[in-house]
This record gives sequence, C-alpha cells and structure tokens, in this order.
Amino acid sequence: MHIIFGYISNWHVPLLKLLSLLKFKVYYLYIEEETKLRKNKIASKLKKNNIYPLPIEFEKKISPELNYSLCDPEEFTYKKNIKIAPDKIIRKYCDLFSINKEKIIKIRLLIQDFIGNKQLEVGSILATWSALYESKKILYVSFKFTCFYIPDTKNNVSKIIIPIDLFNYLGKIIKKIFLTFFNFKNNEGEYLKNLNLNQKCNKKHENKKVAFVVHKGLVYGSKDHIIFEKSLYYTSDKNSCFNKYNILHLDYENFLSSDQNLLWFCLKKEKTSNTQIFLKVLLASVKTLYLIKNWSQFLGWLLCMQQYSRYLRYCEVVKKFKNLKLALIDYDYLCPKTLLLAFEKNNIKTAATQERFITIFKPIFYNIMLDTYFVASEYVVNFLKQSKFHDIKNIISVGQYRSDYISLCKKIVPEEIQEAKNKGKKIVVALGFHTTENWFESYITPTTNWAAQINFLEDIIKLSKLLNNVFIVLRYKELDWVNNEYFNEIINKIINCENIIISKNYSEDRHSYKLCANANLIIAKHTSLGDECLANGIPVLFHEYTHNTKKYISDAFDYLSSEIMCYNFEELLEKSKSLLDDSPSKLKDEISALNKTIYYVRKKGDIKNKIILDCMKIIQNNKKN
Repeated sequence: MHIIFGYISNWHVPLLKLLSLLKFKVYYLYIEEETKLRKNKIASKLKKNNIYPLPIEFEKKISPELNYSLCDPEEFTYKKNIKIAPDKIIRKYCDLFSINKEKIIKIRLLIQDFIGNKQLEVGSILATWSALYESKKILYVSFKFTCFYIPDTKNNVSKIIIPIDLFNYLGKIIKKIFLTFFNFKNNEGEYLKNLNLNQKCNKKHENKKVAFVVHKGLVYGSKDHIIFEKSLYYTSDKNSCFNKYNILHLDYENFLSSDQNLLWFCLKKEKTSNTQIFLKVLLASVKTLYLIKNWSQFLGWLLCMQQYSRYLRYCEVVKKFKNLKLALIDYDYLCPKTLLLAFEKNNIKTAATQERFITIFKPIFYNIMLDTYFVASEYVVNFLKQSKFHDIKNIISVGQYRSDYISLCKKIVPEEIQEAKNKGKKIVVALGFHTTENWFESYITPTTNWAAQINFLEDIIKLSKLLNNVFIVLRYKELDWVNNEYFNEIINKIINCENIIISKNYSEDRHSYKLCANANLIIAKHTSLGDECLANGIPVLFHEYTHNTKKYISDAFDYLSSEIMCYNFEELLEKSKSLLDDSPSKLKDEISALNKTIYYVRKKGDIKNKIILDCMKIIQNNKKN
C-alpha cells in the first residue's frame, strides 16, 4: 500500500514517521508552512527518515495516456461537478445569482473552476500515480475539508479526509460575526486602513465608463524579470476613456498600484455590509437546505453558499461604480466568476482577449464566461461555440494580440545576437520552462521538475554541436533557477559552448519578442510565444517530451497532427536541420499552412486598434436603465 498525504505541516511529521516505521510506503505532496525556511526544515527532517514527496520526477517512464497533469480525457472533473450539483438542483441556485434558469452553465462554470483547481493540484497527481501502480492500493490522507472536492479517479485510490481545518475556519467565521455585530474598535481600525488604499480614487471613480480588471499588477513577469507591460487596452489619446490615466483599475488580488497617478481600486479592501451579507447568506442557506439529499449534494450546496457570499460582496462594491459600462478583464480565465456575475448583475458588460492560444483546449480549469471575447482565430471561434465549458455571448476573431509585438520588433536586433548575425550565423531561440524552487516541489511536478530542466538543456547543448553555423539563445521567463547549485554543472557546460548563451536582459519590455523576431528557428517548451511566432510565419518546433514523459500538450491539442511536435531528440534534430536549411520542405509548407487553418483571421495585424474600436461600440450600445 502507498499512503500519500496531501498537505503536511510540522505536527504531521510524527505520524508520517510512525507509518514509515510500520513499513508502509509513505509520501506527501505539499508542505504548508509560512516560510521557505520552515518548509525546508520539515522536508529535510522527513528525508532523514526516508520519507519523500511523491516521486513523479523519478519514474522511469510515464506514458502519455497516464499523464493527467494538464488533460482530463475521462472528464473526472466534470463528472464530479455533475455529481455534487445535478442540473435539476443547480437551477434552484440561479435566483441567488440573478441568473436565468436556462443559463445554468454560469453556475456550472463557477463550480468547475473550484473543482478544476483541486484536480490540477491533487487529483491529476493521484490519477497519474494510480495509473502507474494499478496493482497497488493507494490511500490518500488529508486534513483539509476542500479535499472532499477532489474528483474521483481510479478504483485503486481510497481517501481518508479528516477536516481538522474546518474548526479553524469556523472559529474565524464566529470571530468575524462577533466583531461585526459588536462593531469593535479594532474592526474600525482595519476599515480605516483599507479605506486609505482606495480614497484617492473615490471621488473620481463614479464617473468612469471603463474599468481594467487587473490580475496581479500591470507587468507580466516580476519586478526583476519583465516580460511585457499590460498595455493592450491603453490609448495615447489623453481625452479617451481608454487612456491609462483615465481608465479605472480594479484589482482583486490586493496588489498595490505601481503608479500613484493611476486610478487604482482594491476591491477586497473596500468596506462591505458584513451583517447584511451574513444574514442574506444565512437566509439562502436555510431556504436551500431541502436540496441536500446526500453527501455529494451537501458539498455542492456548501460550495454554492460560499460562492454566493463572495458574489454578494463583489455586488456591493461594484454597484458603487454607477456609470461603469465596460469591464475589461486582464486574464481571461483567472478572473473570479463571482466578480463577473456581479458585473452582469449591475449591467456592466465584460470583455477580454484570449491570453493563450492553447488554454481553451484544456477545459479542466480554463473556463471562459464573458459578454465579448476577442480570440486568436476563426478556428478558435468555431471550437468555443461547440464547447460545454465556456459561456460567451459574442466571440470575435482578431488574432493573437502579442503577435503584433513580433512584427513591431523585427527591425530591432538585440545586442546578444548582433555579432552572430553579422557573421551570417542562423539564430535559434530556445524557450525553456521555468522550474520549481525547491527539491521537494520538484518531485511531484510532471513537466517543470529539475530533471526535466536538465533534459531540455542537455538537448540544446547536443543541438549546438550537431547543427552547422548556428547561434543558440536560451530564453526563460525568469532566471532564479540559475542560482540553484543543482544546475551548476549544466550551466558550466553551457558557458563552455561557444555558440550558446543564456539571455539575461529582463530590464527591457518585450525583449523575448525582439529575440524571436530575429530568429531563424524557435525551439520551445510549450509557450504562447511559440504560437505567436508561428502566426508570424517564424518556424517553431515544440519540445514535447521530458526525461520520462511526452505529449503533455499534444494530448490536449496536437496542432492538427502537425509535425512541429517533437517527441524525442532524434526528431528534434532532423526537423531542426530541415527548417534551418534554405531549401523548401514539407515541414515548412505545413507550418505555413497553419496560418490558413488554426491561426486564420480575415484581417491580420493592427489587433490593438481593432479591439479598442470594438470596445468603444460596446460602451455606446450599453445604455443603462
């Protein structure tokens, strides 16, 4: 028997040790402690007793059909969704969210988001492990209530869930109710503290017609590793409602503004009527108790009540923006569905632009709910119209908006590759995955573990020696991993290669796009930048394998059985030679054909302006009652 603990902290250590002494195979997935130091301390303590995280990283071979990390071919997630909230019952919750009973998909997606996260975090790992060890009994142990929402997987997996965290959660609720009803001074102090964060724009926000609903700040990347600035919806016209300093920024992640001149409003920091919300949720809970017929339906009821509480809070804050007509969603599928429903309740239209081409094909947790969605191609439009995992009123094909960055960067040659280009060398940009920070996180991660990182780098080094007249630039979203001693040996190998460098310029906006715009070939772990390059006619090969698995993306979408997917080094080498050769080839023709199929749009380019013009029409058409 394999015993797998989902989430552990310091007090679980003696229990794991005891089970190990009793000769059970004991593993864990996540360490829940506040600091990195504490996490490392617990991991090291367990390691001394031969207790490790679930070693997905060190399995010899994980066949594609057993890798559930990004795909859910058997729809475990959706089946769980239906089980806890059957259609007949889910209709009864529609009135709470001011939803037409014919649009139960909105609540279905609300639930799918939550269950999808549990599938991604735990369920997919259990499914992979149980498929690898079908003859073994696997016992999953957790002390978290939310683990009741993990989708069922294989028959050889049993679960023991003792929701000790529920007592802590209930304690917090009781304390909150107590403070709410008795209006303690410390509660008032917290209110004043939160009020200060929002008061600068309180006098101006009511007149704003457009809001930009921001996900984790205005830069994609980090302060030290800038990939690009989020400027898609901004115009330079100072009188436009889309000007950066006229648009209202609504933050739902408690991120502070990076520019004090912006109209920035933290939604979660605004004071709400806690007493009224509590009473409304209590009344709704009592009225819907009759819907609970079994344990699964209890879980569905409880989740809906929790989401209803969040929805009410967002509704109360959103209604303060009296003239708001359009909410532009920063990250299409990550924006809370409860916030989107609050916008709908207040007759505020929502619009977003497809962030990544591939995500719509992975419906475990990538679910879109919008009024208007600007997407990558006509192919995407047709796919979305047939999908049960999305609810979109108006789908408009505009292209991949960041593909325009490549067109704009073609005349800018980065200093890193200038000399190589002058010597007539062909430029290959290798786009790698980030990797986990700690060894105990690496164990359970199927595609971004340390061994997978080494495998990719070794392949790039071999390519540099076998391809003629090339200069290879390794480019990552961030480079924190290069400071990890584990990678010292491989980094030294790269340093000793005359025709490979690791790009370290993260101070410039869109530097990755400048490199790719000047490349003859892109070799990429799957990234949206690869799709954007293909849409610009730049050859791309996807490195679709690690040291122990393959097809982790193509099982979701295989690019119409395209040869751009490489499943081993031999394929990568031969296809690289073909694309770097100046003569015509079948593979080159196939890549060109993608712009007539999956990337096809009626009119290419000028995507930003097309989106803003359509958004202006939405504002004009949305006359509030």
